[in-house]
Amino acid sequence: MHDVKATLVVLALTALHWNVALAQDGPVSAKEIQDTWVGKDLIGTTPSGAKAFVRLEPDANASVSAGSTNDTGTWRLSENGYCTTWKNIRAGQERCFTVTRTGSTFRVANPDGSVSGFFNSIK
Repeated sequence: MHDVKATLVVLALTALHWNVALAQDGPVSAKEIQDTWVGKDLIGTTPSGAKAFVRLEPDANASVSAGSTNDTGTWRLSENGYCTTWKNIRAGQERCFTVTRTGSTFRVANPDGSVSGFFNSIK
């Protein structure tokens, strides 16, 4: 019985370690975007504070609602993050983004490093 308890404690600590390791602050990899964002609702804000909702579908389709803007398009992973091409936003020109995490907030950055938006909830 003692061995079972010790094994359970070791397993619990190992699981905690892996969860902490997966959620560390810093750059977010394309693989993590694929594993945690795809097929989910990303909820956050624009740099000006307007509510933003993004959904990246497994079939490469995407949708966005930010302030009074609503659009659909496509997305893909890039080497350092992800790229979107919207039907109307940026006149259909692709833009690629990098992502960093601080706590539970994801900061999405434009190619020039300026803030594109923040996501603080993934459902």
